[in-house]
Amino acid sequence: MKRLLLFAFVTIFASIAAATTVRPMSIEDLTSGATTIVEGQASDSWSGWNPQHTLIYTFTRFRVSRTLKGTADQTVLVKQLGGNAGGYTQKVAGVRALQPGDSSVLFLRPSESRDGTLVIVGLMQGNFRIEREARTGRTVVTNGVADVHEMNANGISEYRGAKMSLQQLEARVRKVAGE
Repeated sequence: MKRLLLFAFVTIFASIAAATTVRPMSIEDLTSGATTIVEGQASDSWSGWNPQHTLIYTFTRFRVSRTLKGTADQTVLVKQLGGNAGGYTQKVAGVRALQPGDSSVLFLRPSESRDGTLVIVGLMQGNFRIEREARTGRTVVTNGVADVHEMNANGISEYRGAKMSLQQLEARVRKVAGE
């Protein structure tokens, strides 16, 4: 019995350790933390090492169709941790890769490296994929991804993200941003 309990504990701990744990951010918190919020489409991506050759970053050019907060050029360059470079793969739980053709609303701020790139606020929390529901035809956004847990008052649980209509997201952003 003790071995079974130990095995169960190790298995549960290992699954949580392999995931990313976040403190959930509301739309209002994401809006306040972002200098720029844009809606648009990923056009192309590439990966490369940082100058110290210790981390791999993926860079995605994102065509902006609308700006909900701040100002943005017609394209912005988004930098995310993880990717493939030099025969190596670095995967980060909680980072939703932007694939060419993906439509999203991104909550962005300048990267700490001050290289002209932008990073997504709150990992996947600030990356709302835009989808059309097949059943209803309405346009919805969601920021949930696999392998992410949330820390809340009850402990740690699976992070499911938020799902709402695109119009609801835009209204909440505009209310906080005052734009």
